[in-house]
Amino acid sequence: MLSQQRIKRFIIFFLGTLIVMGLTVAGYAFTTLFLSNTLTTESPIGLADCGSPKGGEKDNAIATFYGNSGRGFLAPTWVNKIQWNCVYNIKDFSGSNLVEQFNAARDAAFKHGGGIVYFPSGTYVFNDSIKLRSGVVIRGETPAVKSAKASNYNPSSKLVFPKYEPQLSGDGTPNETAFKSIQTLTPDQDSNIGIINLEINRAAINIVGNIDTHKNSNIIIFGVRSNNVAKPDPQVPKLEFQNPWQRYSHRFASNIELTGYENILVANNRINDNITDNYEQPGYKLQSKDKKTILTYQEGSKVPFNYSNHYGIVVNRGGKQGGFKLAGTPTTEPGLFRKGIVIRDNWVYHTMRVGIHAAGDGLIIQNNDIQDQPNKKWWTDPTGTREATGAVTLENRGIDFSGWNVLVEGNNYQVYRHQIGDTKYLSVDGEGMLMQECCGGTTVKNVMIKNNQGNAYIGLYKVQEINHTTIENNQVLNSDIFVMADTNNQPYGMNQVKIINNQVSGNILVKASLGGQGNEISGNRGNQSGKLEYSCSIEVNNNSGFNTQPCFPLR
Repeated sequence: MLSQQRIKRFIIFFLGTLIVMGLTVAGYAFTTLFLSNTLTTESPIGLADCGSPKGGEKDNAIATFYGNSGRGFLAPTWVNKIQWNCVYNIKDFSGSNLVEQFNAARDAAFKHGGGIVYFPSGTYVFNDSIKLRSGVVIRGETPAVKSAKASNYNPSSKLVFPKYEPQLSGDGTPNETAFKSIQTLTPDQDSNIGIINLEINRAAINIVGNIDTHKNSNIIIFGVRSNNVAKPDPQVPKLEFQNPWQRYSHRFASNIELTGYENILVANNRINDNITDNYEQPGYKLQSKDKKTILTYQEGSKVPFNYSNHYGIVVNRGGKQGGFKLAGTPTTEPGLFRKGIVIRDNWVYHTMRVGIHAAGDGLIIQNNDIQDQPNKKWWTDPTGTREATGAVTLENRGIDFSGWNVLVEGNNYQVYRHQIGDTKYLSVDGEGMLMQECCGGTTVKNVMIKNNQGNAYIGLYKVQEINHTTIENNQVLNSDIFVMADTNNQPYGMNQVKIINNQVSGNILVKASLGGQGNEISGNRGNQSGKLEYSCSIEVNNNSGFNTQPCFPLR
C-alpha cells in the first residue's frame, strides 16, 4: 500500500514537473518571438539607443567648420536634421569583405532612424561600389588641415576602390573590374545623406535620380578629396574599325554628380589634385575627318585615357532623356529651379568639359577655385571615334550655370582651349562663366555675378529674356564680357541689366535688338585693346580704356 502511494506521488510530481517545464519553454518561445517582431532595430553587437560602442566624432561637421572660421552663418539650418550624435564606427561591424561590413553599419544606422557611419583614420579598400540609405552619412576623421583649397589638404580616412589595369590587346580589361561609385539605394527619395571628410580614390559620387520627379532633399558632400574618377565611353570601341581593347574617357562622367529636390551643399572639396591612373594607348584607331579612311595613332600620348577629361561638380544639370527645352522656366523645366543649392569653397581641376555645372532657384556658386591645364593638345572629336576638326568643341568651361535668383561670387577660374592636333586651330569653347539658352539653360532673372577673377570670358550668351542682372567688379583677364539677348532665331530685349565697375582686358558686348529699360554699362576699365559695343537703348558712361563703337540700332 505504501509503495502504491509513493508511486502515485512520484507520478504526480513527475507530471507537474513536465507541465512547469512546458510552460517555461512556451513562455520563453513566446517572449523571444514577441521581441523579435517588435524590436527589429536591435543590433547583434548590442547597440544603445543609437550608435555603436567605438563611436566617433559627434559634432555637426558643417557648423564646426564654418563656426571656427567665424562664418557660422554659412552653415545651412537644414544640416541640423542629420543625426550627428548617432555614430556607427565601421570597426564595430563585420562581414566577409568591406562592402558587407559597410552595409551592416549603414543598415544599423538606417534602422535606428539615421546617423553617421564613421571611418577612423586609416585606409579602407573596397572591392565594389557602395550605396547609402536615407538618413545615413559617411564620415572620416576631421583632417588636420581643414581647408580643401590648401595644397596639403589630405584627409587621413581614405576609401580606395579598384584600379583599372589596362590590357592593350585582345578585348582589353573588362570595364566591370573598376570604375566604381558611391550611390544611394533610392536616389529619388533618400534624404539627409552625405559624405564628409574622406579621401575617395577611384569612385565617383553619383547620387542621381529623375530631375523632374525626385523628392529627395538635404544632401551634403563636404571635405572630400576625389581622384582617379572616370568611366569608359559606352560607344567605344566601335568594332567595325577600332581595336576591341580601346577605351575612351567618357566626357559626361563627373567626380560629383547630384540631383535633389531641395537643399544640396557641395562645399570644401578638393577634386583631381593627384591623378595617378592616366595611361597611353599606342595603336589607337579612329576615322579620318572625312570618315573615308581609318587612322592609327602609334603615339600613345595622342589619345590617352585621361581621368580629368570630364565634369568636376554637377548639380541638377546632368543629362535628361529627351533633352531640355530651350530657355527653361519653372513651368517648362521645374528640375532646373530647385531651391537650396549651394556650391562653395571647392578646389576643382579639370582638363575638359566644365568645372562646376549647376542649376537652381537661389543657386549660390561662391569662392571656388577652378584650375585647368595650359598648352593642351587633343587629337580626336568628343566621341573618340573620329579625327578632330578645327571647329570641334570640347566644352572647356569654368562655370556653366542656369536658374533664377543666382549668385556667382568670389570665384577664381582658369580655362584653356585645346590646340587641335598639330594645326593652328583651337577648340571652339573656352568660356569662363556661361549662361546659355540650350542644354539645361534657362531664362535670366535676378542674377548677380560679382567679384570673380579669371582668364576667360563671362557670357550670358544668346539667352532670351535677360532681366534684373548685374555683372559687377569682376576681373576678366585677356578676355571679354558678353551679354547677348538676341538668339540665333530672333531678337529679344533686356531690362535692368547693369555691367558696372569691371576690369576687362578684352571687349564688352551687350546687345538686345528689341531694346529695354534700365540697362547700363558704366565704370568699366579696359587696357586699350578691346571694343565696347552695345545696343542704342543702353546707357553708357564713365568707361575707360575701350574703343567705343557706335551703338547698334534697335529693330
